[in-house]
Amino acid sequence: MSIDAMKQALEALEYIYTETTEDEDELIHAAITSLRLAIEQAEKQEPVAWMVYTLDGTAAWVTLNPADFTSEHRALPLYTTPPQRQPLTEEEVERIHQRYGGNMINCVRAIERAHGIGGGE
Repeated sequence: MSIDAMKQALEALEYIYTETTEDEDELIHAAITSLRLAIEQAEKQEPVAWMVYTLDGTAAWVTLNPADFTSEHRALPLYTTPPQRQPLTEEEVERIHQRYGGNMINCVRAIERAHGIGGGE
């Protein structure tokens, strides 16, 4: 996914977030947090190579030179380091605490989901 596509998805999620119910709130907020982090990290990193593929899907290859593809191709940048996790903000922690109160297991699971860890439970 390109940085522009991530920014568009983030904008859409932020709009939807203002219209959600409390039950939907946590899931959408976690997606927003993940997208913001991915955008931030993608903007900081330089790709080490590019996976290039033809629009019709008949060919794909890896190149070090972005000039190797044209408007008839699509390219996916490849990086050496995985996204780094960031701590939740005070606001995010408070929102989770308010939602789950003293239920420690549910709080921990919500924090894990906010960091892209674990399943959708």
